[in-house]
Amino acid sequence: MSTPEFPPESALAALRSLRQSRRFLPDPIAREHLEQLLEVARWTGSAKNTQPWHLIVVTDPATNQALADAGAFTAFLGGVAASIVVALEGEARSVAYDDGRLQERVMLAARALGIGSGTAWFGTAENRQQVRELLGIPAHLDPWSAIGLGYTDTSQEQASPQLSGRKPLAEIVSWERYGEH
Repeated sequence: MSTPEFPPESALAALRSLRQSRRFLPDPIAREHLEQLLEVARWTGSAKNTQPWHLIVVTDPATNQALADAGAFTAFLGGVAASIVVALEGEARSVAYDDGRLQERVMLAARALGIGSGTAWFGTAENRQQVRELLGIPAHLDPWSAIGLGYTDTSQEQASPQLSGRKPLAEIVSWERYGEH
């Protein structure tokens, strides 16, 4: 058995406590921190190591506001310090898997740097075309999502685990066979 590089309790606590932020302070994020997040994204695994993504970093407030208007669940992007738009090549189920995996890794890395984050989804073909035109994304890539980044404004009410709750394990887990607790 190998020795963990960091205490398991710390890693598990970070995983359990990661939450979506949607309200941010106007403070900019240092380019060095953005580059660290991009390195984490670069090293994220993908199906068959295809790395089917191109990442567009947006720090311009007007462009982030335009992204905020490009979907049903994207409004919070209007208040971020930066966003990373994830444009993917391909249509298979693995693309959705790769997108989610990349987003979660970047969100965890952001948390380690003290940066809040949230995911936005450009859910329709029309929304994706709007983002494609806004950012000059070529037709072979689909901008499915964005990761909004900023320092969380803790003075504003945010969803918390206590408010949103979590189902008990007995309700979502079976052992060996469905329904066996």
